[in-house]
Amino acid sequence: MISSSKWKLHQFFSKSPYIRPYLPPTSLYQPAHLDSYVAKYSTVYIKPTRTHMGKGIIRVWKTDDGGYQFVKERGEPMYAMTLADLKQQLARQCTEKNYVIQKGLDLAELDGRPFDIRVMMMRNGLGKWQYAGMLAKVAGSDSIITNVARGGGYAVTVPHALKKSEAVAPDKIKSVVSDLIQISHRVCAHFNKYRHSAQIGVDFAIEKTGNLSIIEVNYDFPSHGLFAKLKDKTYYHTIKRLHTQYKNRVKRKQRKA
Repeated sequence: MISSSKWKLHQFFSKSPYIRPYLPPTSLYQPAHLDSYVAKYSTVYIKPTRTHMGKGIIRVWKTDDGGYQFVKERGEPMYAMTLADLKQQLARQCTEKNYVIQKGLDLAELDGRPFDIRVMMMRNGLGKWQYAGMLAKVAGSDSIITNVARGGGYAVTVPHALKKSEAVAPDKIKSVVSDLIQISHRVCAHFNKYRHSAQIGVDFAIEKTGNLSIIEVNYDFPSHGLFAKLKDKTYYHTIKRLHTQYKNRVKRKQRKA
């Protein structure tokens, strides 16, 4: 059984040759790692290993004058003149026990706000993984996180987000949607090796260049209500139907036992 820690999950999914290329460079955070990460990448994220919904996430980036800025979740950026100053300030902000540090991805944007993509996978009445729906989560106006509940953002359909952001050429949108579903099936198949889950929400980044990356795999209680925020409730009803079918399957097996 694997822990729900972001670091343990990253190590676990890194073992899959198919999934590994979609994982952004990630390390268990230590202040010493900050030097190499900010030297290599223009933006980095520091995330608590055991929190969800975007809680406690810090975004750090370099400024034109050689200094650094960072934001925790949302609001006005804080400034640090030097790396040593940055480390001191981050030490005060990092209140959880363990964090990961990750290359920042240049997320595609809708009206100047970054978005990511949630793909919902559910076990059906036969116990098999089935694609149930996907949506784009758009960040709130001053937020670095795309979690709709915490970040004040909103949800739209994936084709709309891809088309309007121009991250993907219109004739490639169907192909990207197909890739998202295929990769999510691979994630579920790999996850089967260690732990049983009846529902998995895979969060993908799509960069301005059109590149796909996996940000996070949510397997405990990925939100159903998120899909109710879309105008078209088809995905939401599919999720609820599959959830009921699987629960009924479990009950039948328990009665037989």
